[in-house]
Amino acid sequence: MPNPTVWRPDFRALVGLVMLGITWGAFFSLSRFAGETRITPMVLVAYIIMAELPFFYLICWRRGRFPRIWRPASMIFYLMAVTFGYFIPAVLELQAAPIIGAGLLTIFVSMTPLVTVMLAFVMRTEEKNYRKLVGVLVGTLALMPLMLSEDMIMPRPEEARKGFILALLVACCYGLYHNMVSKFWPHGEDTWQLATGETVAGFIVLVPFALLVYGFEPLPFHGYVMPVVLGGYLLLSIISIWLYFYVLKAGGPIFTSMAGFISLVAGVVFGIVLFGERHTLWVLFSMLAMIAAIWLTGRQGEDKNEG
Repeated sequence: MPNPTVWRPDFRALVGLVMLGITWGAFFSLSRFAGETRITPMVLVAYIIMAELPFFYLICWRRGRFPRIWRPASMIFYLMAVTFGYFIPAVLELQAAPIIGAGLLTIFVSMTPLVTVMLAFVMRTEEKNYRKLVGVLVGTLALMPLMLSEDMIMPRPEEARKGFILALLVACCYGLYHNMVSKFWPHGEDTWQLATGETVAGFIVLVPFALLVYGFEPLPFHGYVMPVVLGGYLLLSIISIWLYFYVLKAGGPIFTSMAGFISLVAGVVFGIVLFGERHTLWVLFSMLAMIAAIWLTGRQGEDKNEG
């Protein structure tokens, strides 16, 4: 990994960031189709992991480079990454959503870049750069009016405090994940190796948990919904996992966390195009502010070491 004080995302990293955000945003729309299958989300994730693992290994075989999963340091890294990046957040989200609702949960999760910035400075994965901090604040504030314009209903207001803590912990897990992968990237392994290794760890951790807790659920393949959902999730998952590691290696944790902002705007746009949803001009405002936020977090000026 490059020195954390010299992150300089180039144009390809910027394109990768935008594509990563769009891919994550497409997951939101695909989730609406997934709801029609009545498959438990955690079980569906387990099926996706089992389906994508052979594809990752086929890619590794073609490249002649496999993840070093038998090296203790690498395997510990992969298990920690999948635990803080997928397993714990998924469990927390499943607990928080019924309490505070999906809308408020989304607002708390959108705080991930702010948490990422604070942890990056504490863990010294990035230099203290106030321009990046301002960029993250701009992105966060730009999304607030867009999300607050939606009807928010809290299903169980009497448990609001518990729901807020759980939702905030989700953002903390994602922020820690960004910085942990950046700081402890296994020496000598590239993006495809990490993508495959993390999928192996997901197979070890997530799949048994999902099937033991929720049980095996047969996939309803009658009609077109299940093939579309399964194929879509499989394709988007493989692309997004590789893009994530590519962007992280090129731009660092703070820059990569901006994909979360892009995904929310992309999700709204997909909703308008695919489902005829209506939104205010805040969508356009959020897009413009997002461009400014990405420019601030990705730009490297003379004053890199501020404060």
